[in-house]
Amino acid sequence: MKNIQFPEHTYEEWKQAAEAALKGKDFEKVMKTRTIEDITLEPLYTKEMLERSVSDVDAQVAVVQSGKFGPSWIVAQEITAHDAEEFLAVTEDDLSRGNEAVVYSGAQPFEWSETQLGRLAELIVRYPIYFKVTEDEDPILRVFDKLSAEQRSAVEGVIFTEEPIEAPENVRTGLIDTLPTHNAGGTIIHELGVALSMMAETLKQQDFESAAKKFWIRFAVDTHFFQEISKIRAFRVLWHAFCSAYGQQAPRIPVFTETSVRSYSKLDPYVNLLRAGNATFSAVLAGTDGHTVHPHDFLTVPTGSSRRIARNVQLVIKEESHVSHVTDAAAGSYYIESLTREYVEGAWKYFLEIQEAGGYSEVKRTGWLTDDIQAKWLEREQQVANRKASLIGTNIYANPQEPVKDAKIDAAHLEYMTAKRLATPFEKLRAKSRETSVKSAVVLLEPLKAVKPQADFVQGFLSVAGIEPELSPYLSSADEVNRYIRSEELDYAVLCGSRETLEKIIPQLEVKAAVDVAGKIDAETLESWESNGVRDSLYAGKPLIEKLEAVLSLGKEAL
Repeated sequence: MKNIQFPEHTYEEWKQAAEAALKGKDFEKVMKTRTIEDITLEPLYTKEMLERSVSDVDAQVAVVQSGKFGPSWIVAQEITAHDAEEFLAVTEDDLSRGNEAVVYSGAQPFEWSETQLGRLAELIVRYPIYFKVTEDEDPILRVFDKLSAEQRSAVEGVIFTEEPIEAPENVRTGLIDTLPTHNAGGTIIHELGVALSMMAETLKQQDFESAAKKFWIRFAVDTHFFQEISKIRAFRVLWHAFCSAYGQQAPRIPVFTETSVRSYSKLDPYVNLLRAGNATFSAVLAGTDGHTVHPHDFLTVPTGSSRRIARNVQLVIKEESHVSHVTDAAAGSYYIESLTREYVEGAWKYFLEIQEAGGYSEVKRTGWLTDDIQAKWLEREQQVANRKASLIGTNIYANPQEPVKDAKIDAAHLEYMTAKRLATPFEKLRAKSRETSVKSAVVLLEPLKAVKPQADFVQGFLSVAGIEPELSPYLSSADEVNRYIRSEELDYAVLCGSRETLEKIIPQLEVKAAVDVAGKIDAETLESWESNGVRDSLYAGKPLIEKLEAVLSLGKEAL
């Protein structure tokens, strides 16, 4: 084995072999992927390609690694509590079970007794804090008065606040928050460009040294694994370039991340566990300093069990993968280093566009930023609606029998109520299907074994809206189809068969139900079949939402 040598091949040789395997299909369209940021993802990355895109790979890696506080990260899982006593009890229990920070979300501030503040003070000296306070007079902030000068110097962490507050020296309060941009539908380029613009705006009001000492940044991490790794690595490179533009050395900034709810769904919510695990591992490999996993039932009613599972997502990665012992596990990857550089260049260009338009506050005020983000969000929504992007259990492989739960996001998480989610239109479809009864069927014009792929596709297509069609027996003539549709009192039917069989049977149909056919049919042929009751065709790439809304409109109000 040690003596085996594999032959070396060039990219061009590999490409020729790939083109031969594609048998005439367009290499560029099939093998290359265009991201929402208009970046082309190559099917293969080589050392030569990396060296062309990144002028100094070692320097880029060094910048990324110098920005990290250590090889590991803080497990910062949020808790749910209704008063100070419950908060302390749950926090102490969580810390004993693997949580590594005192996490407080104060949408509804608690009343604290002096004894309770004393217990909290003992915790924050031993564990970093991650506080979200909605007002500068939140009673929890009195905990700092319980600390001696020596104890105050031991307190570390971050505070999310919109108002200036007094905090220990090692607690950062200058949040650069990219979550609003992300939750509004922004791309990675939007997030990074906006982060730099927010920093530039802050530095107009404060001197560089004092502002940089208080900066910390928060990112949501989505399910695009390699792209999200590159996003956070790109931020560290951008921060270094930003400081150089100010003639300053780049101090380290804590990067806190959390799983994005953009891909979370109320439908088949256990799939959210997989999304959370994927996003968390990318955040870890990217070098996050602190991370939060939202429970899989975050959009409905999180339980103690779901919170424990969310915490264990991080603990499994930390304890069993050993990546917490590696400062930059992604370093040197041809793909990731190239993508990191592309995000750096794209985000810096976008940052300059924002500055030329008047800066962060101005582009928000005029709607310039909102319009730009919205255009990209509509594009992303269209990809999901056409199934060019998948949401497992939502727009594909849906379970039509699954009940749809109403959203009951905790008051501490109101910022997520307005977050744009790709699953929302499909959840509305399923909610409508609860109120509507559509009698439907997949009609077999040939034996099942001949048309099973068509039948499976149609059933999967309709299941997205919670519609469960019957499967007819093999019907070999138009008379049999007419009798079946009438006897079953169908509102909607989809015919499955070859083009030859369709052309034989459809001209003899006489039905009142709405009828579609499986497979892509040209508009001229559909028009000629219209008098026989055929309205449309179902095929891969058909816009789901518009079509399923039309099918649901054929039904009757459910009893």
